[in-house]
Amino acid sequence: DGTVASHPVEGQSQKEATRQRLEEELGITPDQYDDLELTDRFEYKRYFENAGVEHEVCAVLQLTLTDRSLEPNEEEVAGLLWVPYERLHSNPEWYRQLRL
Repeated sequence: DGTVASHPVEGQSQKEATRQRLEEELGITPDQYDDLELTDRFEYKRYFENAGVEHEVCAVLQLTLTDRSLEPNEEEVAGLLWVPYERLHSNPEWYRQLRL
């Protein structure tokens, strides 16, 4: 589903959880960026028939990679696609249901 979906544990900040998941999922280490920033938060609520509800407060973080070499964990990542931010921002509908 989402890239680097971090779920902080008690006592862990959102940034700490994100740093952990970046490394576990994509092999991105802190020496590859220095500008991890929280850019947004939103509430998500979805009801599933006969299965309950998923209700989360989600954080959106952004960083700039100074070294784009990745070592994705095959158990976590099925595929990768690099998209220029300007194109993604201008055409989000192109990527919403992308299946790799």
